[in-house]
Amino acid sequence: MPSSNALCNLFHALMWVVALVLFEGCCKPQPVIDVDGVTLPKSFRETHWMEVLNTLPSDNNRAKQLTHLQNADSAFWTRWCENILQLGPAEDSSTMKVLGQFLSDMRPMLEAIDTTSGRPEILLRESQRLRDGLKRMQVMLVDSPIPNVVWMPSGFNFAVYPTEDQLCIGLDWFLGKGHPIHAELPPSRFPAYRLARMHPDRMALDALQGWIVVSNQQRIPPAPRTVDLWLFWGKVMHILSRCMPEASPSELMNWTQEEWNWAVAHERATWAEMQPQERMFSKQPREVMRWFQEGPFTRVGNIPQDSPDRLGIFLGWRAMQAAVAAHPEWSDQDILEWSDSQAILRAYRP
Repeated sequence: MPSSNALCNLFHALMWVVALVLFEGCCKPQPVIDVDGVTLPKSFRETHWMEVLNTLPSDNNRAKQLTHLQNADSAFWTRWCENILQLGPAEDSSTMKVLGQFLSDMRPMLEAIDTTSGRPEILLRESQRLRDGLKRMQVMLVDSPIPNVVWMPSGFNFAVYPTEDQLCIGLDWFLGKGHPIHAELPPSRFPAYRLARMHPDRMALDALQGWIVVSNQQRIPPAPRTVDLWLFWGKVMHILSRCMPEASPSELMNWTQEEWNWAVAHERATWAEMQPQERMFSKQPREVMRWFQEGPFTRVGNIPQDSPDRLGIFLGWRAMQAAVAAHPEWSDQDILEWSDSQAILRAYRP
């Protein structure tokens, strides 16, 4: 006859099995959105600005060069010239001289793009991933605008530059971990943790996340509290995961698998740090942003330095997953428009 200790161990083992089954059931992924037969709007346009620059007339005729750039994409040319690179007035042909100097000074960067993020097979792959993600967004959020896409050199100014109608992606930000040109970048702007994430495989993911954030930023209230950004980022990550179902959770967070494992293992303890009223409903910008900003780790309270950064985003996403499981009647549009954090707080029990 089994001992009482053996029966107790068997009971606890069975309870763990039941708990795991319940956990798997409540976190069961939603069906992947089928994009076969789905087309982007007829107005959708994708521009490869490196090709435009490579075919720039070389006879030093400034008016001719300016016309070439304007004909390629006049709206983007103005944006790239005046806002992204700040070369000068986009309508002034004398700006062509400044552009020529930029192309000369940045020749190593442009050559690096040609052999990494700008390689045809990589651009084709990331373009298809991004297009499929935009198609899924179109199915999920029927009124959401679909941006035109521009792949560009940004002079290491912007990884992603979303506007009201364009999604511009800086190819120079995705040269690959350990690229020699990274040694020439200022460490104050490009610390090691940022350089480690500048990989070509990230282009479509980072671009789509940037578009989701900027196109929905009006949902963030003025002077946001921790709870407001926690809810906002939970929505962003939900939409991103639905648009990019092939990406793993760690890839969606832009973490290593080890960082993801750490966050899951310490989820309850991390939530205990965020949950107190004085933290969850803080309006102090500096304190709020500690949970959501990029860095070597999450600099809040007793969270250790071996933690990954942006744990507030992770907690918001996990809470949103719990809420979605508790409310299967919610559509993706409902989730995006949800403004009551209490329903999410009630559902989340890490």
